[in-house]
Amino acid sequence: MASLGNVKDSPSWKDSVNQFLSIRSPITPKNSSALEEILDDLCSSQAASRLRMIHDHGQLQKLIEHSVTLPVSPGERYFNLTCKFLNSLLRRQGGAFLSSETSDKVILWISEVLKSAGVQTMNEGALLEALQALANILRDAPDHTDEIYTSLAGTQGGLIRTIEFNASYYILAPTMQCLHLLTYVTPEVITETRQLGEEIFPAEVVSSIQRIVIRILKQPSPIPCICPHKLYLNLITSCLNVIYNLVVCAPNDVLGNIIVSACRPYMFYGLPGFAHSELMQYATETEIDIPVSSGVDSDVSSRGNFLPQNYTNRNRRKRLRRKRAQPSRSTSDSSSGACPLMPGIEGVAASLKNPPPASALAGISLKPQWARTDSCGNKENSSSSTDVATTDENSSGVASCNNSSVEVRSSGSETDVSDIEGGSEKESILMARVRQSSLQAINAVIDKVGKQHKFSYWPPLMCQSPSLMTSVLKDPSPLVRMASLQVINTFLLDSSQVLTLAVDKEGKGSYTTLGHQLGTSLQELHRCLALALLSEKFPGALVRTLKTIELLVENVNYSKLKPGLLTKIVTHVKYFMRYKEAVVQANAFSVMVSILMIKPQVPELQDILLRYQTPAPLSLSSPLEVVNSSALEEELPGEEIDEESNRKKPTEAINSGSEDEAQGKTMVSWLIQRCVDSLLTPDPDAVRGIYIQVQLQSLKVLSAFVSEHLPLIHQSLPLIQHVISVCSDAMKEPQATPVDFTCESSDIDPSLMSTDPGVVVEHAYTLLGSLLGAVKTETERVSNGCISSEQAQQLWLWTLQGPLQALLQLAATHLKVCASDGEERSKSKLDADTNWRRRESEVPRSQEQVKQIVAMATVLSHLNSTTFESLGEEWISKVIITVKWLVTNNDPELRLAGVRIMAIIVGFSGVVGNPGGPNLLQETIVTTFDILSEKEGNVNRDRLLASWALANMSSVLEVYCENWKHSESGSEDKLLSSQLIARLLEVGIRTCNDKNKIRTHGVRCVGNVTSFLNATHAAHPSIAPLVTKSVEMLVTCCSTGNNMKTRWNACYALGNILSSGRLPITTVPWRGQVLMTLGKLLESFKNYKVRIQACSALCSLRTREEFGAEYISIWHVLFKGLDNAQNIIDYQEIRHRDELLNQICQGICQLTTHLTLEDAGMLSELLQLHQDMAQPLFRKAHLSLPPERTGFTLSAQSRVEELLRSDALTEPQEQALTILQNLMAGEDVNARN
Repeated sequence: MASLGNVKDSPSWKDSVNQFLSIRSPITPKNSSALEEILDDLCSSQAASRLRMIHDHGQLQKLIEHSVTLPVSPGERYFNLTCKFLNSLLRRQGGAFLSSETSDKVILWISEVLKSAGVQTMNEGALLEALQALANILRDAPDHTDEIYTSLAGTQGGLIRTIEFNASYYILAPTMQCLHLLTYVTPEVITETRQLGEEIFPAEVVSSIQRIVIRILKQPSPIPCICPHKLYLNLITSCLNVIYNLVVCAPNDVLGNIIVSACRPYMFYGLPGFAHSELMQYATETEIDIPVSSGVDSDVSSRGNFLPQNYTNRNRRKRLRRKRAQPSRSTSDSSSGACPLMPGIEGVAASLKNPPPASALAGISLKPQWARTDSCGNKENSSSSTDVATTDENSSGVASCNNSSVEVRSSGSETDVSDIEGGSEKESILMARVRQSSLQAINAVIDKVGKQHKFSYWPPLMCQSPSLMTSVLKDPSPLVRMASLQVINTFLLDSSQVLTLAVDKEGKGSYTTLGHQLGTSLQELHRCLALALLSEKFPGALVRTLKTIELLVENVNYSKLKPGLLTKIVTHVKYFMRYKEAVVQANAFSVMVSILMIKPQVPELQDILLRYQTPAPLSLSSPLEVVNSSALEEELPGEEIDEESNRKKPTEAINSGSEDEAQGKTMVSWLIQRCVDSLLTPDPDAVRGIYIQVQLQSLKVLSAFVSEHLPLIHQSLPLIQHVISVCSDAMKEPQATPVDFTCESSDIDPSLMSTDPGVVVEHAYTLLGSLLGAVKTETERVSNGCISSEQAQQLWLWTLQGPLQALLQLAATHLKVCASDGEERSKSKLDADTNWRRRESEVPRSQEQVKQIVAMATVLSHLNSTTFESLGEEWISKVIITVKWLVTNNDPELRLAGVRIMAIIVGFSGVVGNPGGPNLLQETIVTTFDILSEKEGNVNRDRLLASWALANMSSVLEVYCENWKHSESGSEDKLLSSQLIARLLEVGIRTCNDKNKIRTHGVRCVGNVTSFLNATHAAHPSIAPLVTKSVEMLVTCCSTGNNMKTRWNACYALGNILSSGRLPITTVPWRGQVLMTLGKLLESFKNYKVRIQACSALCSLRTREEFGAEYISIWHVLFKGLDNAQNIIDYQEIRHRDELLNQICQGICQLTTHLTLEDAGMLSELLQLHQDMAQPLFRKAHLSLPPERTGFTLSAQSRVEELLRSDALTEPQEQALTILQNLMAGEDVNARN
C-alpha cells in the first residue's frame, strides 16, 4: 500500500496511457490485439481501484475523449473493454469535470453504441457498462440540446431502440433510469422556456418516450425467475418518474387520460387485498384522451411535492401557495426506513376495498386514538412497540427531507447495478416508492390539465373502487398517504364552480346526473376524511388531512347537501385543537376559520356554534367601562403602569366556572372559549416560534366569528374585548415588561406567557377591525340589527381609550414636540413620560413597530359617519390629529395608512366642519401627489390606493369650499389655490395613462376636478390648457380600452362636466367632440351599461344653446340607439336592455324640453319614420319608470302643448309635435295627472 501514491507516475501506467492515446482509427486486426492488451491493463482490478487517486482532470478528459473516438464495433472484444474502461473513468471520477462539448461527444458516442446494439449482437455486460456510463454523465450534465434529446430518445434514439429490441429486464431497468435522468431539466431552464413560450423537448421525443413508457406500464408483472421483484419495482418507479417529468416539462404534448389510466393500478401496488392483475384490466382498455392544456387556467404551483413541509400561517381569503412543479431527478430518498402499517380502526374491517357504509361510524369512538383513555393507549403501546420504533425511524427520515424538494433528489450510487436491483432496501419501501411515484405523476396531470378539464378525472379516481381515499385509509406509508391527499387537494383547489352543482337528491330519471354523482362522492369524502383523522398518528399526514378538509369546506356548497356533514367535521376536528403538536393545532384552527366563512350560511352551523357553551366570568359579562372624555388627561409613567396592571384580569377567572356560579352569567360558545384559552394560557411544552401559529389562527377564528356571526355572539363581546386588550398591551410602551397572564405555575417558560410583540399584536388589531366592521354593518341595517347606535358609540369610545390609546398619544406627543421645537433648550427637560416619547419620535422605528402602527391605524378605517359624529368634538379632533400625523409621516407605510383612512372619512360632516379638516385635506392631497410621483419603489398597490384616495377627496371639494365660505377663514383660494388645482389635474391626467385599475380612479379624479372648476378657474393661465387636456383624456378613455369600468366612469365624468353649469359650455372648443363621442357610444356600443351612462351624459345639458348645432344629430342618435337596443349580440347584456330603453326614452323627453318650432320642422321626417317603433317602447317605459323619474316626461308634455298653441304652425311642425304628444302621453302618466 505504500506505492499507491505513485501509481500515476509508474512506468507501466504511463506507458499504457501513452500507448492507448497513440492508437488511431481505423482499428486493424494487428492493432486490435494490442488495443485489447492495453485496455486489459487499464481495466485491471489493480488499476481500476486506483483511478480515484488520479487528480489530473486534463489527462482524464483526454482518456475519455480518445475512448469515444474509437469505432463502434459491438462484435469486437476491444469494444467491450472500451465500454468498461469508459464506465470506470466516469464512475470513479464523475462527469462534472468534463466540458459541455466533451459531454455531448460521450453521449452521442454511447447513443451510437445503443443504436448498434439493436442491429448487431452485443455482449450484455458491455451494454450494461455503456448504460451505466451514460447514467453517470447524464446525472452530472442536465439540460441538453435538441440533438442530444433526439439522438437518445427520438423515434430512432439509442435508449428507445434499446428498450424495443431487448427483452431482458436487466437491460430495461438501467435504460429506463437513463431515460429518467435525461428528462430531468433544471428549474432555471423551465422558467426561462415558460417565459419565452418555447418547448423544452422536441415533439418527437415526447411522443416516443410516452409510447414506450406507457407500453411498459401496461405490461403484466413478470415472474420472479425472469425479473427479480426489486428490479421490477425500480423499473416501474423510473417509468413513473419519466412520466412525471414529461408532464411538468411538456404539458402540451402529453396524453393526460392515457397516463392516468396507466398509472392508476400502481396507486395500490403491494397493498393487501388488491390484486395488481385485476387493476391492470382498467389500464388495457381504450381511453378517450383529453389533451393537457398549457396550464394557463391552472395554478402552476408545485402540487406534486409530496414531502412534508413547514406548515405556517397563510392568508385566509387567498388560495394555497406552493412552489412550482419541477422534474424529478431521483427516487432514492423517498423514505429512509420501513413504513409501518397503521393500526386498524375500531369497528371497521381491515380491508376497505368496498368502503363501509356511513352508518359504520355509529359504533366508533369519536375521539382520535391519541385522545382516548390511558388503558387503551397502554394496550396499544404494549402490543405494537416494534411498530412505534419503526414509526419514529421513519419520521426522522421524513423530517430530514423537509428542506429538500422532490426534484433535487440525488444519490451517489444511483447508477450501480446493486441499486438497480434493489440493494439492501426492503421490498415494502420499494413498493411504497412505486405508489408514491404513481400518485405524483397523476397529480401532475391533474394540475396541468386546468380547471376546465380536471374533473373529468374525478370519477375514475374518486368514485371507482379502489379510490384515492382507499390509499389514504389503507396505505402503511405516511408519504403515500400524504401523496394521495395532495391529489385530492389538487382536485379541490379552485373547484367551487363545479362542486356547487352537487346535490343530495335527484328526481326520477333514466340516468345519474353529474350533480348527484358529485353529491354522493362528497358525502363519502367527508366520511373517509373523518376516518383518516381518527386513525392517523403521523403529524405530517395529519396536517395534510386537515388542509384537505379545509379545501373541501371552502369549495362545497353545503346548502344543497343533507345536514350533518359539517357536524361530523367539527366533531372530529375540535379534538385536534388541543393536539400535542402545535402545527396540528394551528391547522385545526384554520379549518374552523373556513367553516365559519361558509357562504351561504346554513342553519346547521348555528347549531354547532351554540351547542356547547360555558359561562363567562361575571367581570366580563357586562360591557367594559369607558372613561368620560373630560377625565382623560395625560398620566405620568408610574400612574399609567398602575392603571394597566389594575385592568389586567386573571385568566383563571375566565376559565373558571362551576355549575353553581354559572347561574346568571353570560354563556360563551365553546369555540370562543378554546380560542381564548390558546391566547391567554399558552401550552408550556410548545416551542414558542411554532405556538405563535396557534395564536394567530385563534385570532383569525375570532375575526371570522365576529365578522360573519356577530348576532350569535354579541353577548360575548366583553370577553373578546378583553382578549384584544391583553394582546395589544405590548404597544403601550416601548420598554414594557412582558404581560403576566396570572399563570402562577413556575414551571412555565416566561417567554410563552406574553403575546408576541409583532405578528400577534398585528392580528389582534385585525380582530378589532373585523369586530368594528361587523358592528358598522349591523348599525347600518334598517331593522333587526343586534347592535344599537349607542352600543356602537360605547365600543368606539372603548377602542379609542384602550387599544388605540397608544396611537392617539403618539400623534398628540408628536404635535407637542413639533410645537416646542422653537423653545429654548433650558425648557426641554420634561417629565419622564415626555422624554421617552420624544426619543421615540426621533429614533427610526423598526419594521415590526411600523407594521404594528399600521395595524392600529387600519382600525380607524371602519368608522362610519353616524358613529364618528356621536363621539364628540374632542375625540373627533384627536382622530383628525392622528390621521394628519400619519399622512405627514416620513415612513411610506404610515403615509399609506393615513391616506386610506382619510379617503374613507373625508366626506364625514365631523371632518368637514372641524377646524383641522381643511388642513388635513390639503396635507393628504399633497401626500397622494408624492406617492403617485415616486418612481423608485412605487408598487402598483401604493399607486392604486393613492389614486382611489385622490378620487374620493376630489369628489368633496365643493363641500369643503362651501363650508370654508360660510366660516370666517377667508376666500376659497386659501383652501384650494390655483397651483393645487393645476397639480390635481396634472396628476389625474398622468394617472389616466397608468394601468387599468389605477386608470379608473384617475378618470374619476379628472372628472371631479374638472366639474368643480368655474369660469374663473378655467380662465387661469396655468389651468386653461389642463382643462382641455382633461376633457381630451376623458374622451380617449370613454372611447378606447377594454376596461368597461373605466369607460363608464369617463362617461359619468363627462356628464358631470356638461351638467354642472360652472363652465361656459356654449363657447368651449371641445363641446362638439364630446357630444360626438358620446353619440357613437350610445348608438352601437356593445356594453349596455356604458351606453346607458353615455345617454345620460349626452342629454344632461341645461339649455338649448349648449346643444348648439349638434341638437338635431343627437335626435338621430337617440332614435337609432332605441332601434338597435333590441338587437342583443351578447346574451349577458339582456339584463340591462330594459334600463337602456328607459334611459333613451327619458333622454328624448329631456331633449323635448328644449325643443323649438324650428327644430320641430326639421325633426318631422325622423319622427314619422320611427313613430311605430318608438310608440310601444315609450308606453312600456311610462309603465316601468318610478314616479321620481317622470319629471322630464311631464316637462316634455308641457313643452309640446305650449308649442302646439303657437300661431301659424307649418304642416311639418304640426306633424312632429303631434307625434311627440302621442309618445309622451303614456297611460301611466295620464293616470298620475
